Amino acid sequence: MRGMTQPSVPVLVVGGGPAGLAAAAELSLHGVDCVVIEPRTHVSHRRPRAKTTSIRTMEHLRRWGIAGRLREAAPLPVAWSQRVTFCESLSGRRITDFDGAFGLTTDRSEIFAEPGQQVPQPVVEDVLREYLRTRSGVGLRFGHAATGLSQDEDGVVVSIRDERGAQYRLRARYVLGCDGVSGVTRDQVGVRYLGRSDPRPNFNVVFRAPDLDTGLGPAVQYWVVGGAVTGLMGRLDLNGIWWASFPGIDAGHGGARTAELICALIGAPVPHEVLATDPWTARMLIADTFAVGRVYLVGEAAHVNPPWGGHGFNTSVGDAVNIAWKIAAVEHGWAPPALLASYEDERRGVVEQTVASAEGNMRALAGDLPADEDAIQRAKRFEFYSLGLVLGYSYAGSPVIQPVAAAATLPDTTAYVPAAVPGARLPHAWLPDGTSLYDRLGRAFTLLGPTHRSAPLAEQALARGIPLTLAQAPPDYPWRDEFLLVRPDQHIAWRAADPESIDLDVITGRARAGTRHR
Repeated sequence: MRGMTQPSVPVLVVGGGPAGLAAAAELSLHGVDCVVIEPRTHVSHRRPRAKTTSIRTMEHLRRWGIAGRLREAAPLPVAWSQRVTFCESLSGRRITDFDGAFGLTTDRSEIFAEPGQQVPQPVVEDVLREYLRTRSGVGLRFGHAATGLSQDEDGVVVSIRDERGAQYRLRARYVLGCDGVSGVTRDQVGVRYLGRSDPRPNFNVVFRAPDLDTGLGPAVQYWVVGGAVTGLMGRLDLNGIWWASFPGIDAGHGGARTAELICALIGAPVPHEVLATDPWTARMLIADTFAVGRVYLVGEAAHVNPPWGGHGFNTSVGDAVNIAWKIAAVEHGWAPPALLASYEDERRGVVEQTVASAEGNMRALAGDLPADEDAIQRAKRFEFYSLGLVLGYSYAGSPVIQPVAAAATLPDTTAYVPAAVPGARLPHAWLPDGTSLYDRLGRAFTLLGPTHRSAPLAEQALARGIPLTLAQAPPDYPWRDEFLLVRPDQHIAWRAADPESIDLDVITGRARAGTRHR
C-alpha cells in the first residue's frame, strides 16, 4: 500500500450510507471514537431508494436523540397519510386501501415508543450526517474511498484515496465494512454472496409534476394494477416531486418511453419533468460469513434483499447497532473480544427472515395482481403490515443470551405479541409522566425490576466493571415483579425471579452458560 500511515483509530467505518452512519451514531453514544470514510461528498436526492423508516429504526433514532429531528426533516408528515391505495390509475377507480401501513400512526401505541416514518433515504442520511458533525470523537471524511486492506492480530490497515486522489493508510483496531454491494471490504476479506437475482428488470423514475393531483386522496404509495401499464408511485414531498417504479420494465424501454409510462399510471396526460431514472435488479443475497478477523460486514455489504416491505435499510441499521455496542463494550474493557462473535450468531437469523419475507412479497407485484379487492388484500397484507418481523425478531439461542429454546421462524410476520423472553425486544410501556420506559434504560445494561432487591447484581456488575443502571418497572407492567436484564439495544439478555441467578459472564461473552465464575 502506498502513502503514509496515519495514527490509528479504534474503529474505521468504511461507507457512510445508512449502515455506516448508524454505526457511527451508536459508537458515539457509547463514547468510542471512529472515522467514517465515504466516497460521496453530497447525498443525491434524485435516487431516493428506501422510503420507509420502520418503528424499530425510529426507536434507535430516539435512543440517539434525533427521532424528532428526522420527523421535522421528513417531507411527508405522518399525519398527512398512513395509507397505501390500490387503483386502476391515479385518476381512475379505487380498488382497495391498506390503512396504517408500515407502522404509520398518529395515535400513541402501547407497544412501541415511536411510529414509523415515510421519508426518503437521502433525508435520513442528511439528518445523520448533520448529527454526527456535532459529535466529538466522530471523524467524517467525505470524498474518501477505501481501495484495499490488510489485517493482523492487532488491527487492520486500510488504504484510502482522498477527494484529490492522494493515497494514505489508516490503521484501526476494528473495521466495519458498510460499503454496500459494490464496496471493496467484502472482496478484500474473501467473502462472497450466496443467493440469486430476480430475472425481471425494474425501472424507477423521479419526476416533477407540480400540477398533478389525484381524486383518490393522500397515500404514501399508489399501486396501479389491472391495466396495460402497471406499477406504483408516490410523492417524495408536497411540492410536486414524485417517484414511480415499474416492475418488469427494462432500461431501454423505460428510457425511451418514460413519459408514456408515467402518464399511463396517472391515467391522463400530465405536464412533468423527468429528473432521474434508475434501472435496477432485485437480489436476494446473504454473505457466507459476516466477519473475518477484525473486519465486520454490516448492512448491504453482508446482505441484499428486494425493497418490497421496506426492510433493507432498516435491517442495516439493526446490524450497525448490534455490532457497534459490542465493540464499545470490548473497547471499554467490560467485555472480552469473544462477545463480538455473537454479532453473526444474532443477526444472520434476522437477515434470513427478512430476505425471505421480501422475496415472498415480490411474488405479487403490480403486474401480477388482478383489479380485485379480496385478491389484493390476501396477497399484500404481509408487505404493509409486518410488526412481527419489525418488532418480533429474537436473539434467543445466542451464546450471550440466557439459554432458552432457539427462536423459531415467525409463523406470521404481520402479528406482534409483546413477550418478556430472553432474546426478545423488551416489551414497551408508557410511564405515568408520559415518557417511555425505554427512556429510563441506561446506555449499557439495565436491570429492570424491584430495585430494593437489585443490590447483589449491582455489586457483581461493579466488581466486573460492567455499567449497570437500575430501573423500576411501572406499576401496571405485566413483568414488574420479575427481573429483566436489558442490553444496550433494548433486547432482554436474562429473565429471572432472583437477580443473583443472572450470569453476567454469559451475557458479556466471558463464559458459556453453566460455567459461572465468581
